[in-house]
Amino acid sequence: MRFIMPSFLYYKTLPLLLASFTLLQCGRFKPVDVEVSFDSGKPDSKTDTRLLTEMGPENIGYLLYDLEKKSIVRSHNRSLAFIPASTTKVATTVAALNVLGPEFRLKTYLSCRGPIEGGVLKGELYLKGTGDPFLTVSDLMDMADKLEKKGITSVSGHFYFDDRELHSTTCIESGMEPDASANTGISALSLDNNSIVAEWKQGKKSNMSELYLIPSLPVNRISVSRERLRPKVRFYITDKDGVESWFLSPDEKRHGTDRLPVKKPALFTASMLAKICEMRGIRLPDPEPGIMSEGASTIAVHTGMKLSDIVDLTLTYSINLSAELMMLITAKSITGTALKLDESAKVITKYYSQILTKISWKDFRMVNGSGLTVKNRFTPEQITAILIYADAQSYNGKKYRSFLPVSGWKASFVNRLNDPDTAFHVWAKTGSINYALGLAGYLYTKSKKKMAFAVFINDRAEREMYDADPDRRAGNSTQKASYWMTRGKLVMDSLVEGWIKEL
Repeated sequence: MRFIMPSFLYYKTLPLLLASFTLLQCGRFKPVDVEVSFDSGKPDSKTDTRLLTEMGPENIGYLLYDLEKKSIVRSHNRSLAFIPASTTKVATTVAALNVLGPEFRLKTYLSCRGPIEGGVLKGELYLKGTGDPFLTVSDLMDMADKLEKKGITSVSGHFYFDDRELHSTTCIESGMEPDASANTGISALSLDNNSIVAEWKQGKKSNMSELYLIPSLPVNRISVSRERLRPKVRFYITDKDGVESWFLSPDEKRHGTDRLPVKKPALFTASMLAKICEMRGIRLPDPEPGIMSEGASTIAVHTGMKLSDIVDLTLTYSINLSAELMMLITAKSITGTALKLDESAKVITKYYSQILTKISWKDFRMVNGSGLTVKNRFTPEQITAILIYADAQSYNGKKYRSFLPVSGWKASFVNRLNDPDTAFHVWAKTGSINYALGLAGYLYTKSKKKMAFAVFINDRAEREMYDADPDRRAGNSTQKASYWMTRGKLVMDSLVEGWIKEL
Protein backbone atom coordinates (compact mmCIF):
# COMPACT_ATOMS: atom_id res chain seq x y z
CA MET A 1 0.00 0.00 0.00
CA ARG A 2 1.27 3.48 -0.81
CA PHE A 3 0.22 6.84 0.64
CA ILE A 4 0.43 9.85 -1.70
CA MET A 5 -0.03 13.20 -0.02
CA PRO A 6 0.08 16.75 -1.41
CA SER A 7 3.14 18.58 -0.14
CA PHE A 8 1.07 21.35 1.49
CA LEU A 9 -0.56 18.77 3.80
CA TYR A 10 2.54 16.72 4.51
CA TYR A 11 4.15 18.51 7.42
CA LYS A 12 0.87 19.13 9.24
CA THR A 13 0.11 15.41 9.33
CA LEU A 14 3.63 14.03 9.74
CA PRO A 15 3.18 12.28 13.11
CA LEU A 16 0.02 10.43 11.95
CA LEU A 17 1.63 9.52 8.62
CA LEU A 18 4.71 8.11 10.34
CA ALA A 19 2.55 5.95 12.59
CA SER A 20 0.64 4.65 9.55
CA PHE A 21 3.79 3.60 7.73
CA THR A 22 5.23 2.02 10.86
CA LEU A 23 2.21 -0.24 11.20
CA LEU A 24 1.70 -1.05 7.53
CA GLN A 25 5.27 -1.58 6.34
CA CYS A 26 7.23 -2.43 9.44
CA GLY A 27 5.12 -4.57 11.74
CA ARG A 28 4.16 -3.13 15.10
CA PHE A 29 7.26 -1.09 15.87
CA LYS A 30 6.46 2.38 17.12
CA PRO A 31 9.10 4.79 18.45
CA VAL A 32 8.80 5.95 22.05
CA ASP A 33 8.11 9.67 22.39
CA VAL A 34 10.99 11.42 24.15
CA GLU A 35 11.26 15.04 25.19
CA VAL A 36 14.83 16.31 24.85
CA SER A 37 16.05 19.70 26.07
CA PHE A 38 19.34 21.04 27.43
CA ASP A 39 20.30 23.03 30.50
CA SER A 40 23.12 25.57 30.63
CA GLY A 41 25.73 22.94 31.54
CA LYS A 42 28.93 23.27 33.51
CA PRO A 43 32.02 25.27 32.56
CA ASP A 44 34.83 23.61 30.66
CA SER A 45 37.48 21.75 32.64
CA LYS A 46 41.18 22.66 32.58
CA THR A 47 41.91 19.57 30.48
CA ASP A 48 39.35 20.68 27.93
CA THR A 49 40.87 24.18 27.79
CA ARG A 50 44.36 22.82 27.11
CA LEU A 51 43.11 20.64 24.25
CA LEU A 52 41.03 23.46 22.79
CA THR A 53 44.17 25.54 22.43
CA GLU A 54 45.84 22.74 20.46
CA MET A 55 43.43 23.00 17.49
CA GLY A 56 41.99 26.47 18.10
CA PRO A 57 38.93 26.99 20.35
CA GLU A 58 36.84 28.20 17.42
CA ASN A 59 37.46 24.93 15.52
CA ILE A 60 36.12 22.59 18.22
CA GLY A 61 32.61 21.94 19.46
CA TYR A 62 31.29 19.29 21.81
CA LEU A 63 28.52 18.31 24.17
CA LEU A 64 28.68 15.64 26.89
CA TYR A 65 25.33 14.67 28.40
CA ASP A 66 24.58 12.49 31.45
CA LEU A 67 21.74 10.19 30.37
CA GLU A 68 20.70 9.32 33.93
CA LYS A 69 20.75 12.81 35.43
CA LYS A 70 19.50 14.35 32.15
CA SER A 71 22.00 17.18 32.34
CA ILE A 72 24.98 18.57 30.43
CA VAL A 73 28.35 17.71 31.93
CA ARG A 74 30.65 19.48 29.45
CA SER A 75 30.06 21.75 26.48
CA HIS A 76 31.90 24.06 24.11
CA ASN A 77 30.45 25.71 21.00
CA ARG A 78 27.50 23.37 21.40
CA SER A 79 25.22 25.52 19.21
CA LEU A 80 27.81 26.10 16.47
CA ALA A 81 27.30 24.16 13.23
CA PHE A 82 30.17 21.94 12.04
CA ILE A 83 30.85 19.68 9.06
CA PRO A 84 29.82 16.29 10.55
CA ALA A 85 31.38 13.98 7.92
CA SER A 86 30.22 10.37 8.45
CA THR A 87 28.57 11.08 11.80
CA THR A 88 25.75 12.13 9.45
CA LYS A 89 24.98 8.41 9.32
CA VAL A 90 23.70 8.62 12.89
CA ALA A 91 20.92 10.98 11.83
CA THR A 92 20.14 8.85 8.77
CA THR A 93 20.02 5.49 10.54
CA VAL A 94 18.01 6.65 13.57
CA ALA A 95 15.37 8.13 11.25
CA ALA A 96 15.30 4.93 9.17
CA LEU A 97 14.90 2.68 12.21
CA ASN A 98 12.11 4.82 13.64
CA VAL A 99 10.17 5.32 10.40
CA LEU A 100 10.66 1.93 8.73
CA GLY A 101 11.18 -0.26 11.78
CA PRO A 102 14.04 -2.67 12.52
CA GLU A 103 12.34 -5.62 10.76
CA PHE A 104 11.85 -3.77 7.47
CA ARG A 105 13.22 -5.65 4.43
CA LEU A 106 13.74 -4.76 0.79
CA LYS A 107 13.05 -7.03 -2.16
CA THR A 108 14.46 -7.48 -5.66
CA TYR A 109 12.24 -9.05 -8.30
CA LEU A 110 12.85 -11.04 -11.46
CA SER A 111 9.65 -11.38 -13.48
CA CYS A 112 8.48 -12.15 -16.98
CA ARG A 113 5.52 -11.56 -19.26
CA GLY A 114 4.64 -13.81 -22.15
CA PRO A 115 4.56 -17.53 -22.95
CA ILE A 116 7.54 -19.88 -22.77
CA GLU A 117 7.80 -22.10 -25.83
CA GLY A 118 10.70 -24.45 -26.45
CA GLY A 119 12.79 -22.69 -23.82
CA VAL A 120 12.17 -19.26 -25.39
CA LEU A 121 10.42 -16.55 -23.39
CA LYS A 122 8.34 -14.88 -26.09
CA GLY A 123 7.92 -11.65 -24.23
CA GLU A 124 9.69 -9.48 -21.69
CA LEU A 125 11.98 -10.15 -18.75
CA TYR A 126 12.11 -7.66 -15.86
CA LEU A 127 14.64 -7.04 -13.10
CA LYS A 128 13.25 -4.63 -10.50
CA GLY A 129 14.97 -3.19 -7.43
CA THR A 130 13.50 -1.41 -4.43
CA GLY A 131 16.71 -0.19 -2.80
CA ASP A 132 18.47 -3.21 -1.30
CA PRO A 133 22.01 -1.92 -0.60
CA PHE A 134 23.47 -5.40 -0.18
CA LEU A 135 22.31 -7.27 -3.28
CA THR A 136 25.23 -9.47 -4.38
CA VAL A 137 26.47 -11.37 -7.40
CA SER A 138 25.55 -14.55 -5.51
CA ASP A 139 21.96 -13.34 -5.36
CA LEU A 140 22.00 -12.86 -9.15
CA MET A 141 23.33 -16.39 -9.53
CA ASP A 142 20.34 -17.61 -7.51
CA MET A 143 18.06 -15.75 -9.94
CA ALA A 144 19.79 -17.44 -12.86
CA ASP A 145 19.04 -20.77 -11.13
CA LYS A 146 15.35 -19.84 -11.06
CA LEU A 147 15.44 -18.91 -14.75
CA GLU A 148 16.98 -22.27 -15.58
CA LYS A 149 14.43 -24.08 -13.42
CA LYS A 150 11.68 -22.21 -15.27
CA GLY A 151 13.03 -23.68 -18.50
CA ILE A 152 14.02 -20.35 -20.05
CA THR A 153 17.10 -20.50 -22.29
CA SER A 154 16.54 -17.27 -24.25
CA VAL A 155 14.29 -14.20 -24.45
CA SER A 156 12.84 -13.03 -27.75
CA GLY A 157 11.50 -9.74 -26.40
CA HIS A 158 13.09 -7.11 -24.18
CA PHE A 159 15.09 -7.33 -20.96
CA TYR A 160 14.06 -4.37 -18.82
CA PHE A 161 15.67 -3.12 -15.61
CA ASP A 162 13.38 -1.10 -13.33
CA ASP A 163 14.87 1.22 -10.71
CA ARG A 164 12.02 3.73 -10.66
CA GLU A 165 11.23 3.00 -7.00
CA LEU A 166 13.85 5.57 -5.96
CA HIS A 167 15.56 8.52 -7.58
CA SER A 168 18.89 7.54 -9.11
CA THR A 169 22.06 9.57 -9.49
CA THR A 170 25.53 8.98 -10.95
CA CYS A 171 27.38 10.04 -7.77
CA ILE A 172 26.85 11.06 -4.16
CA GLU A 173 28.92 14.25 -4.21
CA SER A 174 29.46 16.10 -7.49
CA GLY A 175 32.39 18.08 -6.06
CA MET A 176 34.53 14.98 -5.53
CA GLU A 177 36.88 13.41 -8.05
CA PRO A 178 34.88 11.08 -10.35
CA ASP A 179 37.19 8.12 -9.72
CA ALA A 180 36.80 8.20 -5.90
CA SER A 181 35.60 4.69 -5.07
CA ALA A 182 33.35 5.92 -2.24
CA ASN A 183 31.53 8.31 -4.58
CA THR A 184 29.35 5.74 -6.32
CA GLY A 185 26.17 6.03 -8.28
CA ILE A 186 22.93 5.50 -6.34
CA SER A 187 20.02 3.41 -7.59
CA ALA A 188 17.14 1.26 -6.33
CA LEU A 189 18.89 -1.52 -8.28
CA SER A 190 22.44 -1.61 -6.92
CA LEU A 191 24.99 -4.42 -6.70
CA ASP A 192 27.98 -5.22 -4.47
CA ASN A 193 28.59 -1.66 -3.30
CA ASN A 194 28.42 -0.34 -6.88
CA SER A 195 32.12 -0.73 -7.51
CA ILE A 196 34.44 -2.50 -9.94
CA VAL A 197 38.14 -3.29 -9.91
CA ALA A 198 40.64 -2.02 -12.48
CA GLU A 199 43.86 -3.99 -12.90
CA TRP A 200 46.85 -3.19 -15.05
CA LYS A 201 50.22 -4.80 -15.58
CA GLN A 202 53.11 -4.34 -17.93
CA GLY A 203 52.82 -6.36 -21.10
CA LYS A 204 55.45 -9.02 -21.81
CA LYS A 205 56.16 -7.99 -25.42
CA SER A 206 55.73 -4.23 -25.29
CA ASN A 207 55.71 -1.24 -23.02
CA MET A 208 51.92 -0.97 -23.25
CA SER A 209 50.03 -1.99 -20.16
CA GLU A 210 47.54 -4.83 -20.08
CA LEU A 211 44.32 -3.43 -18.66
CA TYR A 212 41.02 -4.97 -17.70
CA LEU A 213 38.05 -4.40 -15.46
CA ILE A 214 36.48 -6.90 -13.08
CA PRO A 215 33.79 -7.48 -14.06
CA SER A 216 34.29 -6.72 -17.74
CA LEU A 217 30.88 -6.03 -19.27
CA PRO A 218 29.50 -4.55 -22.50
CA VAL A 219 28.66 -1.40 -20.52
CA ASN A 220 32.19 -0.65 -19.29
CA ARG A 221 35.68 -0.49 -20.77
CA ILE A 222 39.19 0.65 -19.92
CA SER A 223 42.16 1.96 -21.91
CA VAL A 224 45.26 4.14 -21.51
CA SER A 225 44.69 7.87 -21.84
CA ARG A 226 46.43 9.53 -24.77
CA GLU A 227 46.88 12.66 -22.68
CA ARG A 228 48.70 13.05 -19.40
CA LEU A 229 46.44 13.56 -16.39
CA ARG A 230 46.97 15.83 -13.41
CA PRO A 231 49.60 14.70 -10.88
CA LYS A 232 48.48 11.73 -8.76
CA VAL A 233 45.26 11.36 -10.79
CA ARG A 234 45.02 7.81 -12.08
CA PHE A 235 41.74 7.81 -13.99
CA TYR A 236 39.17 9.91 -15.72
CA ILE A 237 35.84 8.72 -17.10
CA THR A 238 33.64 9.47 -20.09
CA ASP A 239 30.22 8.14 -20.97
CA LYS A 240 29.46 7.47 -24.61
CA ASP A 241 26.38 5.58 -25.79
CA GLY A 242 25.80 4.26 -22.28
CA VAL A 243 29.30 2.79 -21.90
CA GLU A 244 31.38 3.88 -18.88
CA SER A 245 34.85 4.35 -20.33
CA TRP A 246 37.76 4.63 -17.91
CA PHE A 247 41.13 6.00 -19.00
CA LEU A 248 44.28 5.21 -17.05
CA SER A 249 47.02 7.82 -16.75
CA PRO A 250 49.96 7.01 -19.05
CA ASP A 251 52.24 7.80 -16.09
CA GLU A 252 51.09 4.59 -14.37
CA LYS A 253 53.87 2.29 -15.63
CA ARG A 254 53.88 -0.32 -12.90
CA HIS A 255 51.50 -3.11 -12.04
CA GLY A 256 48.55 -2.07 -9.95
CA THR A 257 44.89 -2.31 -9.04
CA ASP A 258 42.30 0.26 -8.09
CA ARG A 259 38.65 0.22 -7.12
CA LEU A 260 36.39 2.43 -9.23
CA PRO A 261 32.80 3.57 -8.71
CA VAL A 262 29.93 2.45 -10.92
CA LYS A 263 28.04 5.46 -12.24
CA LYS A 264 24.93 3.70 -13.62
CA PRO A 265 24.19 0.97 -11.07
CA ALA A 266 20.92 -0.34 -12.53
CA LEU A 267 22.41 -0.92 -15.98
CA PHE A 268 25.47 -2.46 -14.35
CA THR A 269 23.37 -4.84 -12.23
CA ALA A 270 21.23 -5.98 -15.16
CA SER A 271 24.33 -6.44 -17.33
CA MET A 272 25.89 -8.58 -14.62
CA LEU A 273 22.81 -10.79 -14.52
CA ALA A 274 23.03 -11.14 -18.31
CA LYS A 275 26.70 -12.14 -18.01
CA ILE A 276 25.94 -14.77 -15.39
CA CYS A 277 23.07 -16.12 -17.50
CA GLU A 278 25.28 -16.25 -20.61
CA MET A 279 27.78 -18.30 -18.63
CA ARG A 280 24.92 -20.69 -17.86
CA GLY A 281 23.78 -20.93 -21.49
CA ILE A 282 20.86 -18.52 -21.06
CA ARG A 283 20.82 -15.74 -23.66
CA LEU A 284 19.34 -12.43 -22.57
CA PRO A 285 18.87 -9.32 -24.74
CA ASP A 286 20.86 -6.18 -23.95
CA PRO A 287 19.27 -4.62 -20.84
CA GLU A 288 17.35 -1.40 -21.18
CA PRO A 289 15.37 0.81 -18.79
CA GLY A 290 11.69 0.10 -18.37
CA ILE A 291 8.86 -0.38 -15.90
CA MET A 292 7.92 -3.82 -14.68
CA SER A 293 4.46 -4.75 -15.97
CA GLU A 294 1.79 -5.19 -13.29
CA GLY A 295 0.74 -8.40 -14.98
CA ALA A 296 4.24 -9.91 -14.98
CA SER A 297 4.72 -13.38 -13.49
CA THR A 298 7.27 -13.72 -10.70
CA ILE A 299 10.28 -15.91 -11.40
CA ALA A 300 12.37 -15.05 -8.33
CA VAL A 301 12.20 -12.71 -5.36
CA HIS A 302 15.29 -11.94 -3.33
CA THR A 303 14.47 -10.68 0.18
CA GLY A 304 17.24 -8.61 1.71
CA MET A 305 18.43 -8.54 5.30
CA LYS A 306 16.56 -6.81 8.11
CA LEU A 307 16.99 -3.06 8.39
CA SER A 308 18.59 -3.49 11.82
CA ASP A 309 21.35 -5.58 10.19
CA ILE A 310 21.76 -3.01 7.40
CA VAL A 311 22.14 -0.28 10.03
CA ASP A 312 24.74 -2.35 11.89
CA LEU A 313 26.87 -2.85 8.77
CA THR A 314 26.42 0.75 7.62
CA LEU A 315 27.61 2.23 10.92
CA THR A 316 30.35 -0.33 11.54
CA TYR A 317 31.97 0.01 8.12
CA SER A 318 30.71 3.51 7.26
CA ILE A 319 29.09 2.40 3.98
CA ASN A 320 27.99 5.44 2.00
CA LEU A 321 25.77 3.61 -0.49
CA SER A 322 23.58 1.97 2.16
CA ALA A 323 23.26 5.25 4.08
CA GLU A 324 22.04 7.09 0.98
CA LEU A 325 19.59 4.35 0.05
CA MET A 326 18.20 4.28 3.60
CA MET A 327 17.67 8.03 3.47
CA LEU A 328 15.89 7.83 0.10
CA ILE A 329 13.65 4.99 1.28
CA THR A 330 12.84 6.72 4.58
CA ALA A 331 11.94 9.98 2.85
CA LYS A 332 9.76 8.12 0.35
CA SER A 333 7.97 6.31 3.16
CA ILE A 334 7.17 9.67 4.73
CA THR A 335 6.13 11.53 1.57
CA GLY A 336 5.06 8.79 -0.85
CA THR A 337 7.34 10.30 -3.48
CA ALA A 338 10.74 9.27 -4.87
CA LEU A 339 12.88 12.33 -4.09
CA LYS A 340 16.44 13.37 -4.92
CA LEU A 341 19.19 13.11 -2.32
CA ASP A 342 19.02 16.74 -1.20
CA GLU A 343 15.21 16.72 -1.18
CA SER A 344 15.17 13.53 0.89
CA ALA A 345 17.64 15.11 3.31
CA LYS A 346 15.24 18.01 3.81
CA VAL A 347 12.49 15.53 4.70
CA ILE A 348 14.74 13.96 7.34
CA THR A 349 15.51 17.42 8.72
CA LYS A 350 11.81 18.19 9.00
CA TYR A 351 11.21 14.83 10.64
CA TYR A 352 13.60 15.69 13.47
CA SER A 353 12.16 19.16 13.92
CA GLN A 354 8.76 17.49 14.46
CA ILE A 355 9.84 14.88 17.02
CA LEU A 356 12.46 16.94 18.91
CA THR A 357 10.62 20.23 19.22
CA LYS A 358 12.71 21.78 22.01
CA ILE A 359 15.92 21.61 20.01
CA SER A 360 16.86 24.39 17.58
CA TRP A 361 17.22 23.07 14.03
CA LYS A 362 18.01 26.47 12.55
CA ASP A 363 21.55 25.67 11.38
CA PHE A 364 21.02 21.94 10.77
CA ARG A 365 21.73 21.09 7.14
CA MET A 366 21.74 17.79 5.27
CA VAL A 367 22.26 17.42 1.52
CA ASN A 368 22.96 13.69 1.67
CA GLY A 369 22.66 10.84 4.16
CA SER A 370 26.23 9.56 4.25
CA GLY A 371 28.23 12.68 5.10
CA LEU A 372 30.38 12.44 1.96
CA THR A 373 30.26 16.21 1.54
CA VAL A 374 31.45 19.44 3.12
CA LYS A 375 27.95 20.92 2.80
CA ASN A 376 26.27 19.10 5.70
CA ARG A 377 26.13 21.02 8.99
CA PHE A 378 25.27 19.73 12.50
CA THR A 379 25.65 21.31 15.92
CA PRO A 380 26.80 19.21 18.88
CA GLU A 381 23.38 19.84 20.44
CA GLN A 382 21.50 18.48 17.44
CA ILE A 383 23.40 15.22 17.03
CA THR A 384 23.44 14.61 20.80
CA ALA A 385 19.67 15.15 20.91
CA ILE A 386 19.25 12.49 18.22
CA LEU A 387 21.43 10.11 20.24
CA ILE A 388 19.40 10.75 23.41
CA TYR A 389 16.21 10.06 21.48
CA ALA A 390 17.65 6.88 19.99
CA ASP A 391 18.83 5.65 23.40
CA ALA A 392 15.25 5.67 24.66
CA GLN A 393 14.14 3.27 21.89
CA SER A 394 14.25 -0.52 21.83
CA TYR A 395 14.70 -1.82 18.32
CA ASN A 396 13.21 -5.25 18.90
CA GLY A 397 15.19 -5.61 22.08
CA LYS A 398 18.36 -4.03 20.70
CA LYS A 399 19.70 -0.64 21.78
CA TYR A 400 21.04 1.82 19.22
CA ARG A 401 24.51 1.88 20.80
CA SER A 402 24.98 -1.80 19.86
CA PHE A 403 24.98 -0.83 16.17
CA LEU A 404 27.95 1.50 16.64
CA PRO A 405 31.70 0.75 16.40
CA VAL A 406 33.37 -0.04 19.73
CA SER A 407 36.57 1.65 20.89
CA GLY A 408 39.66 -0.51 20.65
CA TRP A 409 37.81 -3.34 19.00
CA LYS A 410 35.69 -2.71 15.92
CA ALA A 411 36.34 -1.35 12.40
CA SER A 412 37.26 2.37 12.37
CA PHE A 413 37.70 2.30 16.14
CA VAL A 414 40.05 -0.65 16.41
CA ASN A 415 43.20 1.46 16.92
CA ARG A 416 41.63 4.32 18.83
CA LEU A 417 40.96 4.62 22.57
CA ASN A 418 42.26 1.07 22.85
CA ASP A 419 44.22 1.09 26.11
CA PRO A 420 42.76 -0.93 29.03
CA ASP A 421 41.14 2.15 30.60
CA THR A 422 39.25 3.23 27.47
CA ALA A 423 38.73 0.12 25.30
CA PHE A 424 35.02 -0.83 25.11
CA HIS A 425 34.10 2.38 26.96
CA VAL A 426 33.08 4.25 23.78
CA TRP A 427 30.40 3.18 21.30
CA ALA A 428 30.36 5.83 18.61
CA LYS A 429 30.33 6.71 14.92
CA THR A 430 33.49 8.25 13.57
CA GLY A 431 33.57 10.87 10.83
CA SER A 432 36.56 11.87 8.75
CA ILE A 433 37.08 13.98 5.66
CA ASN A 434 40.03 16.32 5.19
CA TYR A 435 39.86 19.11 7.79
CA ALA A 436 36.63 17.77 9.29
CA LEU A 437 36.48 15.21 12.10
CA GLY A 438 33.51 13.97 14.09
CA LEU A 439 32.75 11.46 16.83
CA ALA A 440 29.24 10.89 18.15
CA GLY A 441 27.77 8.20 20.34
CA TYR A 442 27.86 6.95 23.91
CA LEU A 443 30.54 6.44 26.54
CA TYR A 444 30.84 4.88 29.99
CA THR A 445 33.01 6.71 32.54
CA LYS A 446 35.31 5.18 35.13
CA SER A 447 32.65 5.87 37.76
CA LYS A 448 30.07 3.91 35.69
CA LYS A 449 28.20 6.93 34.37
CA LYS A 450 26.51 6.60 30.96
CA MET A 451 26.85 9.58 28.64
CA ALA A 452 25.76 10.63 25.17
CA PHE A 453 28.19 12.92 23.39
CA ALA A 454 29.26 14.58 20.15
CA VAL A 455 32.64 16.10 19.29
CA PHE A 456 33.47 17.99 16.10
CA ILE A 457 36.80 19.45 14.99
CA ASN A 458 36.79 21.47 11.76
CA ASP A 459 39.06 23.91 9.99
CA ARG A 460 36.87 25.39 7.30
CA ALA A 461 39.46 27.90 6.10
CA GLU A 462 41.97 25.13 5.43
CA ARG A 463 39.27 23.01 3.82
CA GLU A 464 38.34 25.81 1.44
CA MET A 465 41.98 26.19 0.37
CA TYR A 466 42.24 22.43 -0.09
CA ASP A 467 39.13 22.38 -2.31
CA ALA A 468 40.44 25.31 -4.36
CA ASP A 469 43.67 23.48 -5.22
CA PRO A 470 43.21 21.63 -8.56
CA ASP A 471 46.29 19.51 -7.82
CA ARG A 472 45.34 18.71 -4.23
CA ARG A 473 46.11 15.02 -4.68
CA ALA A 474 49.78 15.90 -5.18
CA GLY A 475 52.25 18.07 -3.38
CA ASN A 476 51.74 19.75 -0.03
CA SER A 477 47.93 19.87 0.11
CA THR A 478 47.42 16.18 0.83
CA GLN A 479 50.40 15.97 3.19
CA LYS A 480 49.25 19.02 5.10
CA ALA A 481 45.71 17.66 5.40
CA SER A 482 47.02 14.29 6.58
CA TYR A 483 49.06 15.95 9.32
CA TRP A 484 46.03 17.98 10.46
CA MET A 485 43.85 14.86 10.55
CA THR A 486 46.36 12.91 12.64
CA ARG A 487 46.73 15.76 15.11
CA GLY A 488 42.96 16.30 15.26
CA LYS A 489 42.25 12.65 16.09
CA LEU A 490 44.81 12.74 18.91
CA VAL A 491 43.16 15.83 20.39
CA MET A 492 39.69 14.34 20.02
CA ASP A 493 40.66 11.04 21.63
CA SER A 494 42.50 12.83 24.46
CA LEU A 495 39.37 14.85 25.14
CA VAL A 496 37.17 11.74 25.32
CA GLU A 497 39.77 9.84 27.35
CA GLY A 498 39.76 12.65 29.88
CA TRP A 499 36.00 12.40 30.26
CA ILE A 500 36.17 8.65 30.80
CA LYS A 501 38.90 8.83 33.45
CA GLU A 502 37.90 12.01 35.26
CA LEU A 503 34.12 11.68 35.54
